[in-house]
Amino acid sequence: MGFWPGGGETKGAAFYAYAAPEPPGFKERPILPLKAFYSKPMGEFILMYDDVRTADSPTGALLDFCQSTYEAGAILGNWDRQSLERQV
Repeated sequence: MGFWPGGGETKGAAFYAYAAPEPPGFKERPILPLKAFYSKPMGEFILMYDDVRTADSPTGALLDFCQSTYEAGAILGNWDRQSLERQV
């Protein structure tokens, strides 16, 4: 996950998330918020900064994006989540 200021395939600032190696079904996985999308040329999920900035809850929109893309990679990639995640 990260932030891209824009350029190339991404026309504007955006948050991105990918899994490497990408597990089967990753690009088809429903991701939140609904304005997030999978970019085939980039091979990653994209959430435009302006969509976060103008959301009713910018923090919630970004957290939803981070959590849903993480879960997509973790579930489909069969990650050992118990070893990776800390209970708060």
